Amino acid sequence: MRKLPEELGSHAQYSHELKSALQQCVYDYQTCEDFEKSWDVLLSTYNLHDHAWLQSLYSERTYWAPVYLKDVFWAGMSITQQSESMNAFLENLVDSGSTLKEFADKFDNALRKKVENENVADFNSFKYTIPCISHLYVEKKLQQLYTNSKFKEVQQEIMRMIYCNSHLYKTEGAISTYQVSDQVHDDFIKPVTFSVYFNEDECEAKCICGLFEMRGILCRHILTVFSAKNVQS
Repeated sequence: MRKLPEELGSHAQYSHELKSALQQCVYDYQTCEDFEKSWDVLLSTYNLHDHAWLQSLYSERTYWAPVYLKDVFWAGMSITQQSESMNAFLENLVDSGSTLKEFADKFDNALRKKVENENVADFNSFKYTIPCISHLYVEKKLQQLYTNSKFKEVQQEIMRMIYCNSHLYKTEGAISTYQVSDQVHDDFIKPVTFSVYFNEDECEAKCICGLFEMRGILCRHILTVFSAKNVQS
């Protein structure tokens, strides 16, 4: 997205429609099929089939387009964030004049400090309990399972449940499909509908947003369905 002005800024319709159309293509679609269709429409609408940069992006779409990465666990960190975090970590240790021995010594000390910080965080999670913010049975269960820092992320999803409404779309055997309407806050508020699949026999749920797969916490859409179905554990 940061390269858009450099690569496409000279296009006559860049500022009017092209930029927002590309952003919508990248971020607003929930399935790979919808992304593919939108990308093809984008190229046709703005006559960009021969654009080399877009061609290279498309050939590597499975590595950067969010819709292809929803089944991969990222621990809340993107590849770019991971790189930037490591760069900042190393910059605090050495500079261009550091010797190899200085780097090795400082790196060892920094890793030891990281381990100490993590041990303190683990201790605090065992010693202190963050109070629940709702009467949901599921929140009480998750309070027992997660570390404090991760449970705070769970509570953010619980608070955002106020923007969600669910209705039953269809039922096939034990599997019910719910459509959950939500208000996504970006630069502006936009309504988005998510599909949640719930297997009542197995008490299993999957949301098309992929938050659980990517970050390891239940999304507000699944929590909304659990609340409607009175799931207690």
